Amino acid sequence: MKRKVICSIAAFVIMALLPLLSLGSIEKDALPVYEDASAEESSVSRSSPAPEDKPDDTSKDENAPSDEQYFKILDTSSGKIITVDDREFCCGALGYEMAPLYEIEALKAQCVACYTHFCLMREKQRSSPDPELKGADISADLSANQVWLSDEAMKKKWGELYTRSRKRIDQAVDECFGEVLCDDKGKLIDATYFALSSGNTENAKDIFGFDSPYLRAAPSPFDLKAPDQRTETAVSAEELCSALTSLKKDFTLPDEKGSRIGEPERTKSGTVLKITIGDQEFTGAQIREVLNLRSANFDISDEGDNFVFTVNGYGHGVGLSQYGANAMAQQGADYKEILHHYYGEAECKQTHK
Repeated sequence: MKRKVICSIAAFVIMALLPLLSLGSIEKDALPVYEDASAEESSVSRSSPAPEDKPDDTSKDENAPSDEQYFKILDTSSGKIITVDDREFCCGALGYEMAPLYEIEALKAQCVACYTHFCLMREKQRSSPDPELKGADISADLSANQVWLSDEAMKKKWGELYTRSRKRIDQAVDECFGEVLCDDKGKLIDATYFALSSGNTENAKDIFGFDSPYLRAAPSPFDLKAPDQRTETAVSAEELCSALTSLKKDFTLPDEKGSRIGEPERTKSGTVLKITIGDQEFTGAQIREVLNLRSANFDISDEGDNFVFTVNGYGHGVGLSQYGANAMAQQGADYKEILHHYYGEAECKQTHK
């Protein structure tokens, strides 16, 4: 009996940590999708192919699916465009975004959010093409497994866990394929998502500058129980000065400890909007980017020769919290309940099978 209890506890710990460890790669290894999927435009869509490369002409492929059922991805590492049908795109995007050992209902919620986000990007691109994408819907460095994983990339990433992981990805996609989130006029919303909140998600207005009734702050209390919900990063005064000088050339950092960090202006959920360091004001997003912090929800401690950043959560904080979604699924919520919690009254609609 004692041995069974110990094994059960060990299994629980492994299941809790594996998904979060996988999430850690979302922003640091690929990023971010995107750092996370960012609202108006993801960082991936802004990537440019090497100018000397020419994309493949997939528009003349007689076997290509209809316009409504495929994505064209410009691989920035090769300059080639690959065509992926919607279902396989959902599988690859879901495999990239969320750990396969997460709860099935959490995987389904992520799949709907992800599909909605990229369908909106595709819709915008096809109505107003960006010449830099050379006919593609999105771009990504596929050699770095960015945005979407091919089946071969899944095998390399998951190793011995591939068969089990791929089965769960396929199951999740099959159970919700074709479903998207729409506003009250039937138009796609930008269903943004991220890894881990600080206990509450953020308003799109505060983070992205535009208001959305579907991207409003929501409680995500389970996130506070994540193993690495809070992290610390120490930065020397010299490193900080160098990083901030890259943002503002006339930045100077006083030598005196104690008055070099101002009181930050924050959102209600805790993300730093503005903060004065030395003689200059910066946004929390700027600080996060130049110091490679997990989020812009942070506190700074001036230790003299060093500054310690205590960071809460992981990601921009708007939309669905992936860790929170999994916790809700563990508590018995289905994917539509999860989507309703994070996206409010957005309606889940079926587009095609």
